[in-house]
Amino acid sequence: MRAGLALLAYVLIKGCDPTLLKWLQERGETAVARYGMQEDPISFCNVFFFASLATGLASLAIDLPGVKRQLSALTSGDRLLLASRAALGFCIGPMAYFLALRRLPVVSLTLIFTLILPVTAVLALVVLREPLPKRFGLSLTLLPVGLWLSSSMAMPMASAADRSTSLAGVLWALVSVVAFAIAGVLNRLTAGRPWGLGLSLGVTSLGAAVVFGLISLLLYGPDHFLYLRTWWVVGVLLIYAGVVRLGSELCLLISYRHLGALAVALWGNGVVVVALLSAHLFLGESLGPRTLAGAVGILAALVVSGRDR
Repeated sequence: MRAGLALLAYVLIKGCDPTLLKWLQERGETAVARYGMQEDPISFCNVFFFASLATGLASLAIDLPGVKRQLSALTSGDRLLLASRAALGFCIGPMAYFLALRRLPVVSLTLIFTLILPVTAVLALVVLREPLPKRFGLSLTLLPVGLWLSSSMAMPMASAADRSTSLAGVLWALVSVVAFAIAGVLNRLTAGRPWGLGLSLGVTSLGAAVVFGLISLLLYGPDHFLYLRTWWVVGVLLIYAGVVRLGSELCLLISYRHLGALAVALWGNGVVVVALLSAHLFLGESLGPRTLAGAVGILAALVVSGRDR
């Protein structure tokens, strides 16, 4: 029962992630226009700095004795694995995701991100020699068809400037997809190590927080964080950091431990449905017939692949 509720919570929280992040971006743009700010107070630097910092500190608090014991036993290969996983899954992937979301609606980005599954499967075949799912060919057919259906109506009607912005968003989305896919393969290697939550999540999250903090100082200077004095900005950032990032990670961990990878893979596809509905309900993004048909095709592809896991 507890594991089932944790999986349901993960689907709901993770599905609302892009909607909340998009809402934050829009509020930042509104603040720039209304108050004449020189910089957008909501950047990937401060959003992911706070999110990574909260996740890292909470994970270390849960498993601090294990971290102290395991750090001393790490080999150079282990450190390289952790650093690569942190760079791709905690820094490059989220940064590209944020920049893509600035240029694309939540619905489009959500559907593009379903490409992570086949890209990860191919990389796992090449790197880890893991066999492809039995129905991988069918999934690989359904996914691009679904993406084409969902996007074919919007692009021809867009202006040249909008198409340029959308293309940049798609490119950033693909960078994020590749980064998260490689990180997924590294996660499988990490799963084979006897590492606890503090080392596998806490240390890497704190490392990412340091990186985002340094980027913020280099790009914007220390004044960048002073723009966050408004109580609602700080509150939402803390909600995003504490609930969305940390909450989803903990719920996912509980789900994996008690339900197994197959159940999580199958029911975790509900994230796509929640993301589409939340974007429609809270951001007013359109869900036309083509988008819904494409989403159905994509979900079918994900379910087919998930059943073979």
